[in-house]
Amino acid sequence: MRRALALPLVAVTLLLAGCAPTVSLTPAPQATSTRCAGVVVRLPDRIGTLDRRETDAQGTGAWGNPAAVTLTCGVLTAEASGIPCQTVGGVDWLLEEERIAGADRQVLTTFGRQPGTQVVLDPKAVQAITVLETLSDPIAAATQRDGRKCLADSDTSS
Repeated sequence: MRRALALPLVAVTLLLAGCAPTVSLTPAPQATSTRCAGVVVRLPDRIGTLDRRETDAQGTGAWGNPAAVTLTCGVLTAEASGIPCQTVGGVDWLLEEERIAGADRQVLTTFGRQPGTQVVLDPKAVQAITVLETLSDPIAAATQRDGRKCLADSDTSS
């Protein structure tokens, strides 16, 4: 009898040990918008080889263990600036070079979409283009264009 109870307990313990803990993130100012909810429900289960993780903040997503990619919907968007901008999958992305060069994380933020979405990634774990190609569809489907767009790869004037 004792052995019969021990086996299921060991199985449950092993199963739980394989689960990744929830990723702790901070929600953005507009995270509670219906458009952010639309982004989150469309997020993929995988980005490259990274599996999706649970997060503890509304309007967010994470992939990899440890989290190599995080997404935060509802961020305030930048006005036109000199930040390099690139279009991937119909979504314009600001490539925050000063936060990229030599850093262990890359920061990419949508431009010309409401609400704004920011992605932070570890370039050692996954390439930025893989992340942007994977996330552009759910973002394009759920967010709204606000009239601003990239005019060239490095021009974000409206």
